[in-house]
Amino acid sequence: MSQFTSLHSLIESDAKKSSSAVFVYDSTPSNPFGASLETAKGDAEVFTMQTRPGAGSALVGFVESVAFSSKGAQTAHQIQEDDEPPVTLLASTSSLLALVPALLSLPAKGVRPPVIAHVSAQASAINEDDQGSVSLEQVPDLQSLFEATEALDSAPESWQGAVVLSESTKEAAQVATSVAKQVLAAGYDFVNVFDGLTAGRQLTNLPTPSAATASPSSDAADLSTILAPLVPAFEYFGSSTAQNVLVIPASTYSASAKAALAALAAKEVGLVVVRVVKPWSAEQFLAALPSSTKTLHVYTPQLPETELSNNGHFYNSVLSALLTPPGFKLKVRALPVPTASVPSVPSWAETIGAFSPSLQGKDLNPLLPESAKLAVFWNLDSTSGASELVPVRLAEAFAAPAAGVTPTLQVNYDNFRQGGLQKASLLLETNGKEQKDFTLASLSATSAPSLLFLSAPAAVLKSYAAISPSTISADTRIVIAANWTTEEIVEKLPLEARKALVSVAKGKKNVFLIDVDKLAGEHAGVQAGQVSELVFWSLYLPATISPKEIVSLLAGNPSFKDWDHAKLVEINSVVRNALVQVEVVATWADEPMAVDGDVSTVTTPVVLPSNLVPTAAGPNPDRTFPDPVGGIVGLPKKSWHDVAHRLMYPEAFSLNETYEEKLRPDLPEKTYLIEVTENRRLTPNTYDRNVFHLEFNTAGTGLKYAVGEALGVHGWNDEEEVREFLDWYGLDPEAVVTVPSHADSTRVEQRTVFQLFQQNLDLFGKPGKSFYETLSKYATDKRQERALRFIACPDGHATFKKMSEVEMVTYADLLRQFPSAKPKLEDLIREIEEIKPRHYSISSAQNFVGDQVHLLIVSVEWNSPAGKPRFGQCTRYLAGLKAGQKVMVSVKPSVMKLPVNDTAPIIMAGLGTGAAPFRAFIQERAWQKAQGREIGPALYYFGSRHRSKEYLYGEEIEAYLTEGILTHTGLAFSRDTNKKVYIQDKMNEDSDLLAQSLEQGTFYLCGPTWPVGDIYETLVKAFTARGRTLEAAQAHIEELKEEERYVLEVYVSFFFPQFAKFQITDLIPL
Repeated sequence: MSQFTSLHSLIESDAKKSSSAVFVYDSTPSNPFGASLETAKGDAEVFTMQTRPGAGSALVGFVESVAFSSKGAQTAHQIQEDDEPPVTLLASTSSLLALVPALLSLPAKGVRPPVIAHVSAQASAINEDDQGSVSLEQVPDLQSLFEATEALDSAPESWQGAVVLSESTKEAAQVATSVAKQVLAAGYDFVNVFDGLTAGRQLTNLPTPSAATASPSSDAADLSTILAPLVPAFEYFGSSTAQNVLVIPASTYSASAKAALAALAAKEVGLVVVRVVKPWSAEQFLAALPSSTKTLHVYTPQLPETELSNNGHFYNSVLSALLTPPGFKLKVRALPVPTASVPSVPSWAETIGAFSPSLQGKDLNPLLPESAKLAVFWNLDSTSGASELVPVRLAEAFAAPAAGVTPTLQVNYDNFRQGGLQKASLLLETNGKEQKDFTLASLSATSAPSLLFLSAPAAVLKSYAAISPSTISADTRIVIAANWTTEEIVEKLPLEARKALVSVAKGKKNVFLIDVDKLAGEHAGVQAGQVSELVFWSLYLPATISPKEIVSLLAGNPSFKDWDHAKLVEINSVVRNALVQVEVVATWADEPMAVDGDVSTVTTPVVLPSNLVPTAAGPNPDRTFPDPVGGIVGLPKKSWHDVAHRLMYPEAFSLNETYEEKLRPDLPEKTYLIEVTENRRLTPNTYDRNVFHLEFNTAGTGLKYAVGEALGVHGWNDEEEVREFLDWYGLDPEAVVTVPSHADSTRVEQRTVFQLFQQNLDLFGKPGKSFYETLSKYATDKRQERALRFIACPDGHATFKKMSEVEMVTYADLLRQFPSAKPKLEDLIREIEEIKPRHYSISSAQNFVGDQVHLLIVSVEWNSPAGKPRFGQCTRYLAGLKAGQKVMVSVKPSVMKLPVNDTAPIIMAGLGTGAAPFRAFIQERAWQKAQGREIGPALYYFGSRHRSKEYLYGEEIEAYLTEGILTHTGLAFSRDTNKKVYIQDKMNEDSDLLAQSLEQGTFYLCGPTWPVGDIYETLVKAFTARGRTLEAAQAHIEELKEEERYVLEVYVSFFFPQFAKFQITDLIPL
C-alpha cells in the first residue's frame, strides 16, 4: 500500500500513531517540520519545544517518568512486556546538536522506551557570490549533524543507537517506516537524517507505515548485525576501474555528485555514498572501495578559516578506517564542499573534471528516462487566480490509481525576489518503471523538460533565466501565460531567452502564448489556475484525442468538480482556441540597435541563475498583495490609519514630496543624483536643429565612468502636458497614490498622481497592441469598442502599424481618441509602461574633466503627418534643464573602448552627435600625453550639414590638431558645396593612410546607420589598394570585428512616409 504525500507528512502521521510522545524541535521558520501533528490522528502527546540550552530537559523528564516507577527502575523485560511505544523527536540538525546532552543523560538502554529522532537537515545560510552580492539560501546543515555524531561517539556507553542518512525521499521513507522500527524493536535508539528541503517536502507515492516487531533474540543482537541486511552502510557508484573515489555522506550533495558522474559517463572517478555513520564500520567501508582506488576525496565542510580547526568528524572517520589492520595505502584528500550554498550538478561536474582532464568541459548527458516526462512551472508564489497551485493539482490527479502514473513533485520557493517566486518540477513515471538511481533535482538539472510553463514572466525573468540553453531543448513545449501579443513577445523576452529559443527552434513551433487571467475574467466562476490546468491537458494529452474525449477525461478531475458538463465543454473550447502558437524566427537573436540619439549599446547582460535559489520552505507569508495594483489612498486628514502607517513605516510608505532629492530604490540599476552646471546650445538659435552641450557636477555622488560609456538619463514628462491630461481625464493631481514597485513587488511607494504621471508612467510613449485590447474592455461606445478590438486583432495589423509607426500615437492620444474608454486609475498604472532611461554616449573623459560628466544632445522634434508636434521625451526634458537642477542618471557600459595600448592608432568617424564618444577619446589621449605617456596616431572624421552651424566642438578639434593630439582630420559638410560631400568621401581620399593605420589600429563609427555600407566598401577598397584581394580584404575586416578593432555604435534615424489621406475609421469595419 502507498499514499501520495510528503515525507514530512508521512513521518508526522506515523509518529502521532505509534509514539507515546512527540517532541518537536524544528527551527525552520516557514512550513515547519511537525506542522500537521495537530490534525493528525493518534494518541501521542505533542510537545512543541524551543531549540536552546537545556532544550532536552523536558525530554529527559518524560523518558524518566516512564523508565522509573515508585518501585524503582523497570527491567528490559518489563518494557518489552508493556509494549511501551517509542518517544519521537522531530528536529533539525542544529536542534539535534543542542539535544546531545539530553540524549547522553537518558537512562540506559533496556530500562526505558527507545527514542527515535527524525532529522530534517535544513538551515538558512548567507551566501556571497563573486560580485559581492549577499543572498540567503536553504542548505542541508551536515556540519551540525557530524558535530552531534562526534559527541555521541565520545560516550558509547551513555548512548547506544544508529545514525542513518538517506539520499532520496523514498529511501528516507523506507528508513523511517521499516529500518528504524526494526532497530527500535531491539531497544536501540535511532536517528533518521534526510534533506529537509528536497526529500522532506517532495510529494510522491510513499509506503504506508506498518508495525515492526523484533525477533526473539534481537534485543541481544549487535546493532551492526541488525542494520546490515536492512540498509547498505556504504554504496559504491561508478566504474570498477576508478582511481579517484569521492566519499560523501548520503545527502543532496551525494545525489548531485552521483548524477554528475553518470551524466559525464566518468570511468576515472567513482563515488562511495555513506549512509550509516554510527555505528561506523571500517571493514564495510574498505570492502565498498574498488581495488583500483588510489586516492580518496572525502567530504569536508568548507568553513571560514576562523571556524575550521580540522577537516571534521566525517573526514576523521574515513581516515581512521584506513588505519584499521591490515590497512590500505591510499592517499586521502579533503573535498571542500560549500556550506553556504548547494553545489549543482554542473558544479560537481567541474569538480570531477579536475580529477580527470578528459572530463573537463564535457557536455552532460541527460539522465531522464525516455519513458518519463518532466514538466517545470515558474510562477509567483501567490496569485489571485490560484495558478500557483496548478502543479499540486496536476500531481494529485496523476496520483489517482487509475492514472497508471507515479508523480513526484518538488516546489522550491524564493521569498526575496519579486516578493515571492516558486519553481515546481513535476516528474511523471509509468508505474513499475520508476528509476531509483537519481533524485528529481538531479534529473531536472541534466534534462530539459517536456513542458515549461511560465506564468508571471515579467517578474520571473527579472530574477531568473528560466528560458536558457540549459533549461529547454528542441522538444520542450513552452507556454507563456501573460497578456502579451505575438508582436510584443520579442520586446518582452530578454535577449538571452530569445537566443535560447532560436538555438533550439529547428523549425518546430513549440512556443505558446495565452492570457489565462483574461480568459478567467471573461467567464464567471473560472479561475486562472483552472485555465492553466486546461492548457496543460491540451498540450500533454496526445493530439489524436478529440476535445470530446478530453472533456470526458477531465469530468472527474477535482479541479472541475463544480462545473457542469456544458461549462467544461465551453471553457475547454475557449482555451484551445485562445492558445496561440508562436513561430520563433532567427531575427529574435539579433542584438538590439539604438534608436535616434539613444545610443544604448550591446553589452554583456547580467548572468541570472537558471535554477531557483531556495530561500525558504514555503510561500512568502509577508506578501501583502498577490497581484500588484495601484490605488488611491484614503484622505490623510480623515484617516488616522494612514498617518499611523506613515509614521511607523516611513521606509515603505514614503510620500516623495521632494522627489527630485531622492534616489530611486525601485530601479534595478544603480542611480545617481547629479547637478546641472551648464546647458549650452551649440547650433545657432535660427538653425532648425537644436544641438546642445550639457555639463553636470558629480562631486560627492560616487559616480564613476569609463571612456566611451553611456549615461542613462531618467527623464520626466512635460509638466504642462501632464497637467492638461490629468485635468481632461478628471484626476486630482494632488491625490496620493499607493503603487507597487515594478522592480520589487514587496515594496510599495506613495506618490501624488501628478508625480506618478510625470516621473513614472510613459504617458506620451507608444502603447503596444495589448493596450488597445485592454482599452476595448472599458469602451461604453460600441463603435469605439469594435474599433479598438479590430486594431488589436491580427486583421488590424496594418492599422496598428500606421497608428504606431506613422502617426506615433501615444497613450494619451489613444485615450483622447476613444473617450468612452476610461480605465480606472489603478488600471492605467498597471497598463501604461514605465518611463525607461534613455542612454547617451558620454562626451567627456573623467581623467580630463574630474568631477564632471558631459553630454552632446540633439533635440528630437518633428510633426506627424497630421501636423501634430511630436517630441523625444528625454531630449525635450534635457533641453529644458537649467543650472542647479538635479537629474537622476545611471551608467551603462559600452563597446566603445580605447585600445589597451596607448600607442595604437585610432580612427574615429562621427556623424552629428556621434562625435560625443570621440570627444571623450580625444580628451583621454590629451590627458595621457600630459602625464608624459606616449600616445599613438589619432584620425578624426566628422560629418554634418554646415561647417558654420554644425561643426560640433570645432574649436576644440582644431586646437587638438595643432597640439598633435589629433594627427589628421577629415571634415565633411554635405550642404556647403554644390556637390554633396559625405564622411566616406573624405575617407576615400585617405585610402592609403586608413589601410596603414588599421594594420595595428582600431576603427570606430558612431552615428546613424545609413553610411555603414558605404564606409565598409571604403575600407575594403583601401585594403585592396594595398595588394589584398577582395575576399582577403573582406576577411580582414571580419578579423578586425573578432578582435574588437572594427567597432560600430549606430542607431536608426526615423523616417516618416507620406501620410495616407483617409481617416482611421475608413480602415475599421464598424
